[in-house]
Amino acid sequence: MNPLRVAILRADDHHHRYLESLLRGRFDVVFTAVEPGAAKVRRLLRRRRYRDYAYYKYHEYRRLLTGKDRYRREYFRHDPPLWSLARDAVVVESINAREVAEGLATARPDVTVVIGCSILRRRVLAAAGPRIVNVHGGHLPDYRGNHCVFFALYNGEPDKVGVSIHHVSQGVDTGPLIEVVRPPVHGGETAEHLYCRAEKLALTRLVALLERVEQGEDLPAHPQEDRGRTYRTRDRGPGHDLRMWLRRFTAPARTRPAATRTSSR
Repeated sequence: MNPLRVAILRADDHHHRYLESLLRGRFDVVFTAVEPGAAKVRRLLRRRRYRDYAYYKYHEYRRLLTGKDRYRREYFRHDPPLWSLARDAVVVESINAREVAEGLATARPDVTVVIGCSILRRRVLAAAGPRIVNVHGGHLPDYRGNHCVFFALYNGEPDKVGVSIHHVSQGVDTGPLIEVVRPPVHGGETAEHLYCRAEKLALTRLVALLERVEQGEDLPAHPQEDRGRTYRTRDRGPGHDLRMWLRRFTAPARTRPAATRTSSR
């Protein structure tokens, strides 16, 4: 049995690097492209999307000053260090750059795994191979876009805290579902705690799913129901964070039975 040939299209947050480390430790990673968060910020300025730029910077400093960036870095610490594994990675200003499409076409992966990137355009989608799988940090189809775990808690829906593994199609988090992974919620956790917990469970689950593909099985594909909302980075501002902070001290902790994953069926 030949090892599964995997391509990775990712951003550069800590859990994105952790996923690459997992995949390189188990499969034949034939191509990697990295779209840094800083590149996304530069595009916002070039396009004069100053409001989006301001919110992006707000969240960057919020995570830094509250220690959430440090927490995520420690939570997704991996060994061996990724710099020793990914010297062949292509770093691009846009995941839709020509060199990404050309690299995918040359590599001919069995599966392309996507996490944290901008929406893929036609040229990259066509070159990415027969299976393109995205890891989305929210419970689909209810929460698309950004800050989905935060808004599930903010909206009083702790049962909608989760990370979704789904097939990629054109659009924002709209492809058929493979699985929705939900973390155990004990009560009192912050959105960052639950996000990291759900992401790590989902990334481990993704490896198990790809091992089944390597053995000749197909990935599930459940059409998404037409419901939910897409949240943008600018939809979460200081007022939302203040209200969420106040709730932690004025409302009793909510709990629900622990669950590691749920089928999207």
